[in-house]
Amino acid sequence: MDEVIGPAAGSLQRSKLSPPQASTEYLLRPQVEAALSAHPHARLVLFSAPAGFGKTTALMVLAERHREAGGAVAWVSLSADDDDPVRFFQQLIDALGRALPGLGEDALGYLRNTMRVPVEAVMESLLAEMAQRSEPLLLVLDDLHLLQDPELLAALNRLAKLAPASFTLAIGSRSQPALSLATLRAKGMLLEFGADELRLNPEEVRSYLERSGLQLEPDALKALYSHTEGWMVGVHLASLWLRHHPQPAQRMAELGADQTAVGDYLLRSVFEQLPQARQEQLLALGIAQQLSGDLANALCGRQDGQQLLEELEAMQLFLLPLDRERQWYRFHNLFAEFLRARLKERDPERFKQLHFNASLWFTNHHMQNLAIEHACLAEDAEMLAALLDGCGLELINRGQLNLIYKWRQHVPDDIALRFPVLVLADVWVRAAELGLNEANRMLDELLERWGESRSSGPLSDKLLATLAIKAVIALQKDDLDTCVSLARRIEAQLGQHTAFLEVAILTVGALANVMLGQAEQARKLLALAQQRNHFLEGRYLDMQLANVEILLCLEQGRVKQAQLLFDQLRARMMPWFGERSRALVLPTISECLIAYQQGRLDGLQDRLRWALATVDVINPIDLYAQAMLCLARVQRLQDAPKEASATLVLMQNLAARNNSWRFYVQAVADEIALTLQEPTADRSKRAEQRLKSVDWNKLAAHYTQRSFNPVLWALGLSRIRLQQARGHFSEALHEITQLRSQLQNGWHGLHRLRLDLLAALSYQRLGYQERAQSLLVQCLIGAEREEARSLFIEEGEAIRQLLQQLESAERQPALQAFIRSLLSAWPGQASRQALDTLEEGLTEREREVVCLAAKGMSNEEIGQQLSLALGTVKWHLHNIYEKLKVRNRTQAIRRARELSLLES
Repeated sequence: MDEVIGPAAGSLQRSKLSPPQASTEYLLRPQVEAALSAHPHARLVLFSAPAGFGKTTALMVLAERHREAGGAVAWVSLSADDDDPVRFFQQLIDALGRALPGLGEDALGYLRNTMRVPVEAVMESLLAEMAQRSEPLLLVLDDLHLLQDPELLAALNRLAKLAPASFTLAIGSRSQPALSLATLRAKGMLLEFGADELRLNPEEVRSYLERSGLQLEPDALKALYSHTEGWMVGVHLASLWLRHHPQPAQRMAELGADQTAVGDYLLRSVFEQLPQARQEQLLALGIAQQLSGDLANALCGRQDGQQLLEELEAMQLFLLPLDRERQWYRFHNLFAEFLRARLKERDPERFKQLHFNASLWFTNHHMQNLAIEHACLAEDAEMLAALLDGCGLELINRGQLNLIYKWRQHVPDDIALRFPVLVLADVWVRAAELGLNEANRMLDELLERWGESRSSGPLSDKLLATLAIKAVIALQKDDLDTCVSLARRIEAQLGQHTAFLEVAILTVGALANVMLGQAEQARKLLALAQQRNHFLEGRYLDMQLANVEILLCLEQGRVKQAQLLFDQLRARMMPWFGERSRALVLPTISECLIAYQQGRLDGLQDRLRWALATVDVINPIDLYAQAMLCLARVQRLQDAPKEASATLVLMQNLAARNNSWRFYVQAVADEIALTLQEPTADRSKRAEQRLKSVDWNKLAAHYTQRSFNPVLWALGLSRIRLQQARGHFSEALHEITQLRSQLQNGWHGLHRLRLDLLAALSYQRLGYQERAQSLLVQCLIGAEREEARSLFIEEGEAIRQLLQQLESAERQPALQAFIRSLLSAWPGQASRQALDTLEEGLTEREREVVCLAAKGMSNEEIGQQLSLALGTVKWHLHNIYEKLKVRNRTQAIRRARELSLLES
C-alpha cells in the first residue's frame, strides 16, 4: 500500500479505515434496524445489492449500534487496489489495531520481507490473536465486490467460520461474495439484506421528499415510486430533478419503466441542469477516486478547492466526506462512473490530461500506487515507466512484484528497455523459461547499465536487487560458483545495504556452499546472514536460513542433529505459514529427506509429490533433484519399480536440460541399482550396458575443480554393486578402497557407512567372517547413532540376510534392537510374515516351550516347568526351528515375537 510519508497520504489512509460521515441524504431504516436487533448473534451480516441501495448507510447504522453497546468497530472501505494480499492485510491489521490496540501485531510480521504473502498463515495468526481477546468486535468491509483474489476470499471465508463468538463480520457488496454462505445460512450464522430488504417503502419515500422540501400529490408519489421502485439513489436523484420542475406530476411520464434507464436519465438531467462552470468542475473532479482540497486545486486550477468540495457536499451532489475533519471526499460510485464516462466520451484528451495531473499530485505527496494508477489511465507510458522505476524496488521488498508485472503490461517494450527495473521484473517473471546463459546475459546488461563495473563503494539497492535475482537464478540452474561469488561480494560490504537483500544473497551463498561440501564457508555465511536477519521482522528468510543449517547436517551425515533442528524449525517458524504454503516447499523436502534416511516411509510419496509440484521463490535444483531421487527410492522400497524407474527418467531429463550432470549420474546409478535387484537372469548384463551407455569421463570433467567429484562417486558405487552382483567380491573391495579415498574428512558420513556396509558383504562372501562382522557392527553403530536405516535397505536382500545372521549372534541389547528395527522395516517383511503364517502352525505344547524360552529359561528349566524330559524339550525346539525356518533359539524367539506367537 502507499507509503505514509506526507500528511496527505496519512489522512487518506485514515479515511479508508473510518466510516463515511452521515450526510443529509441518509435515511434511518426501521426495518433494517429491527432485523439487526432480532439477530444479535449473527456471525456474518451481508448487505448485497446494486449501487445506490444504501448498503454503506446500513453498515454505518450497524457500526454505530455496536459502538453504543460497548463493542469495538474496525472499518475498511475497499478499493480496486486492495485486491492484493499485502495492501489488503496491511489495511485490515491497521483497522483492527485501531479498534483493539495490539491486535494483529503478530500477523504483521508475515507481511514484512517476503516475496509472497502467506495469506492462509496471516489469517490463522489473526484468528489465534482474536481467540485471546474477549471484547466484542465488529469488522466492516465495504465494497467487497472489488476483491477477486481467491486466496483472500478463502481467508475471509475462514474468518467468518472460525472467528470467536464475540466477532462479527459485516460486508457490503454489489454481488454475492464467494464465501460459504449456504453453510453459514444453514447454521443460522448469516443475516442477509438484499435489494428487496433495502428498498424504501412508499412511506419512507414520502418522508424523504418532504425533508427535501417536496410535497407530492398521491398520484405523483405513486408514479415516482413505480419508476424508482424504492431505489434510494434513484429517489434522491428524482428529488434533485424535481426541484427544477414546478409541475412534478406532469413530468413523471418522462421517466419510463426501466430502472437502469431511469437512473441514466436522472443522472443526465440533474447534471445538465447545473451551470456550465459547475459541470466542468464536476467532470474534472470525477476522475479521482478520493479528493482533497489541494487535489481539487490541482484538477480545477483553483485556489479554493476545500471550499468547492464543501459547496458540492451542501448541494447534495453525491459527494461524501470520508473523515470527520472533511479532508477527504469521494463521489458516490454511480455519480463518479457517470462523470468519468461522460468526460471520456466528450473530451478524451482532457480525460488523459486530468489523470496526468492527478498522477503528478499523488507523486508529489508520496502516494505512489495512486500515482501509478492515474498514469495508467492517462496512457502516459513514459511517466508510468518512470514511476515504476522509482518505486519498483520498494514494491518488490513489500512482496508486490505482481503489481509491477500488472502495470508493466501498459508500457511498450521499447520504452521499458530504458528503465532497468522493468527489465529486471521481466527477467524475474521469465526466469523459469530462460536458459542460464540468457538470464545471466540480461542481468549482466542491467548491471552494466547501472554502472556496476564503475562501482567502487557500496552497491546501490538496484544493483543489489539485480545481484539477488542473479543469485537465485544461478541456484535454480545449479551454477553454484556464481552463488558463492556473489555472496562474497556482499560479505565484503556487509551492513551497507538493505538487510533483506543482503540476507537473501547470503542465504543463497550458504546453500551453495553446502552443496559444494564447503562446511566452514557455509557456516560463516549462515552466521553473517543471521546477524543481518535480526534487523528484519519477516519469517520467510529466517525459515530458509534454518533450513540451510538442516541441509548442512544432512550432507555431513548427521541425520539425528538434522532431525533435532527440524523439530525446532517446525515448532518455532512453520506455524507462521499455512499447511500448503509455497514457503514450506524447501523445509518439506528437508523433512522428507530426514524421514527417508530414518526409514519412516509412511506418507512420504504424497509430501514429496506436493513439494515437487509447488514452486517457491527460491527453487534450488539441487534440493528438487534430491527430492526426486528420494521419491524414486521410496517407490522402489515400496515395491513399485516401474514408478521408481519413471521418476528416475524424469530426474535425468531435468538434469540434462540444465546441464546438471551430477544429478544425471545419481539417477543413472539408482537406475543401475534398481536393475540389479530385479529377479531376472540378465540383470547384470543390462546393468552393465546402462553403465557403458554413459560417458563418465566427459561428465566427470565438469567437476575436476572440486575436492569431491560426484560423477566419479556415482560411477564407483555402480561398479561396486555390479561386481558384487557377478560374484567378483575381491574386485569390489578394490573399488571400495579407491572410492573411499575421495571422501572428505568431516563430510559424507552416510557415504562412509555405505562403503563399510558393501565391504562387509564382500568380506562375508569371501569367507572372512570375523572381518565382515566387525565392519558390519562398526557400520551399525554409526547408523544407530544417527538413526539411519534406509542405506541398509537400499542394498537389497543380501544385506538383509547378513543382518539376520548377525542378529542371532549379537549380544549388545541396543544394537540388537536396532537390527530388529531394520529387519521389521524391510520391504516385503509383511508379506514374508504372511507366508510364514500359512505354513504348519505351532502346537500348543510348542507354543508353551517357545514362550518359556523367551522368558530366558534354559532347556532344563523348561522341562521342570512343563514336566518334560530334557530330550523331549530338545525335540520340541527342533520342530519349532523347522516350522519357523530358523536355526537357533534366538532366531526362533525373534520370529515368534514377529508372528505374535508369544502373546497370551
